[in-house]
This record gives sequence, structure tokens and C-alpha cells, in this order.
Amino acid sequence: MRCSTKAAIPGTRRRPPCWSPRPGACSRTPRAAVGSTPPGCCTAAPPCTRHCGPCSPPICRPSRTTRKEPEVLLPPDDVDLDQLGREIDLHYDADPQPFEFVPLGEDSWSFRRGALWVSLRRDLRGHVPGAYHAAHLLERSGTARVLAPLMGADGRIVRTVGRYPVVVFPYRELEQLTPHGITADDATAVVTLLDQVHRAGKAALAATELPCESYEIAFRDDLTAALDFADAPPAVGNGYRARLHRLLRTHRDAIRAMLRELADLAAVCAAQGEPFVLTHGEPSAANILRGADGLVLADWGGALWGPPERDWFHVRRTLGIDVPDCRRPFLDFYRVRWVLSEIAEYATRFGAPRADGAEDAEDVAMWGRLLRYLPED
Repeated sequence: MRCSTKAAIPGTRRRPPCWSPRPGACSRTPRAAVGSTPPGCCTAAPPCTRHCGPCSPPICRPSRTTRKEPEVLLPPDDVDLDQLGREIDLHYDADPQPFEFVPLGEDSWSFRRGALWVSLRRDLRGHVPGAYHAAHLLERSGTARVLAPLMGADGRIVRTVGRYPVVVFPYRELEQLTPHGITADDATAVVTLLDQVHRAGKAALAATELPCESYEIAFRDDLTAALDFADAPPAVGNGYRARLHRLLRTHRDAIRAMLRELADLAAVCAAQGEPFVLTHGEPSAANILRGADGLVLADWGGALWGPPERDWFHVRRTLGIDVPDCRRPFLDFYRVRWVLSEIAEYATRFGAPRADGAEDAEDVAMWGRLLRYLPED
């Protein structure tokens, strides 16, 4: 195992699998209903709609809002599709066809182009290019079932068009697991799949440089800026920026308490040291896909060497599968870091100045996600 000191540690989540749903199948995983409680969650307080983990703090309780949020991802307006097409045609064996934009995921823009699935990564700070190469090698080793990116004719897996990293996958008809439709056999298959990844990593990727988990808070500057904004005089108007100010001011003490908790948990986890295993980073319901021949694990942009709880947390969070022998401080660390990373991302989005009333369907959806963590009174 070789830990790279050059690659950035991903600080936020990445969700979009590079896949296509079966014809007629829902393109998004249904979320657990408000009021359901995954295994291991306490019931003393209203449970979190995102299954953030056992005993989530009050900041993670569901909002009282009942408005249904739209799930919309808009196509990029600063990407030259002609340039993207030339790049794909030059390096991949595929018939030139028009790009078909597919509104899936949150951290990438996805296009189908014939037999190819083209992903433009939006999560520039959390992007780890070497992780895709690791997935490619893992698939070639045959030791774990993964949906890996294709290598181009020039030997590269990640390329750049404009300012965005581009990764190309084979187009396959797959469907996401759903928390309400998972069977005992599915749960066993998920645990087996991740066990294979954790065991296979060292042998398959011995010479691969990947980041190691450092338990750092990569989004601390974003949260500091958000808290400074909350302490500042109220924003003018009734747009998202003014609403964000009121929201952060209401919850700023709870956010600061969570930052202190995260720092304490990071110290405990770091003190326990290695051994690390190859971890996917977010093996959630959205990234564990079902095909005709079984489950595959997709969306490898956040892979790194780390504790196995880095993966098991997301399995518990999205599928309610309670994996034995997990260390509680590590699960708590990833739970708190997940919540704070979500708050940081959405606060950064809505803290930027904009004209009152300027919003689109994606703004409405993103605001609704922020309210899962910071409910409006």
C-alpha cells in the first residue's frame, strides 16, 4: 500500500453512479419515509430522514416542511459539447452520436453517447483522479465486482475538457438498490461485495498511489465562512442569501458544537492508527447497482486507504444494514463529518450574492436538502 501525499483528500460526498436505469425504472432511489428508523438508531428524538447514523444530534432532525422538492439537475452551460465529442471520438472506440443529457446525480453531469456513458465531474475539490485508476485495476484483477471507467487509446482514464474532469464508462442497464426493497440476500451480497473490496485492495493495488485517510476537515474554511456570515448583520431581502443567514444564525451554536465533536472524534480515530484497507468512500444505495448477474459497485471517485468503517457508515446510513464489529468512534466520526460537509456545501452555494427571486429548480432541490439538516422554524 502506498499513500499519496499529492492527491487531495475528498471532503464531501459524491453520489452519481455512471449507469442507466432499466427502461421504465425510476431514475432515483426513493428515500426512507420520515419517521422510519434504521437499525441501531435511537428513538428518543425524531429520526433523521437521511439516516445519518445512530443517535443523530437534534441538528439532523427532519424539517417540518412538507413541500415536495423537485429532483432536477440542469445541463451545464459552460461545456463545449463539440470539443467533448472530439475528445471522446479520438480516444474511445464508439460510433459518433449526439450527446443525450441524463439528469442523474448531484456531483457530475451525465451524458449517454451510444454505448458510452460520459461523466463530467462537478466536485472539483473532492475529485481524486487516481481513484478511477484504482477501480480500473480492481476490475481487471477480477477480485471484486465494480463498474470501472474505460481506459482511452492514449492510456489515460481521466481527461479534462474545459475546467471539468471527464470519465467515460461503458453503458449498462442497471438499477439502484432501494432501502425498502432490499432482501436478506441483498444485504448479504452487499456485505460480501465490500468485504471483497477491503480484502482485495492491497494485492490488486500494491503499486497504486492513493490518498490515505487523515481525519482532516477539508471543508473547515467553508464552515468558518458560513459561521462568520451568521455572525454578521442580517442580509437584506428575502432571497436565498437572507434565508440562509437566518438559518445559520438559528443553528450556529449547534454547528460549532458539532465541529468540536468532530475534532475530538478525529483525534480518537487517528490515535488508533492503521491498518487501512481500500475503501470506496460512499457505497450508498445510489452507488450499489443491480444487474442481471448480481451487484456491482459504481462511482469510485472517492476511493482511498482508510478504515473499513468509512464504507460501513454509508451502508448503515442508506440501506439500514447493521454490520457487526464496527468501531463506534469511527462510525460517529463519519456521521458527523457527513452532516457538516453537507451543510458546508449548501451554505457555500446559497451564501453567494444573487438577485432576489433568482432561482431555478436545482436551487429549490438543493435548499430542500439543506433543510434536512437545518430546519427552518
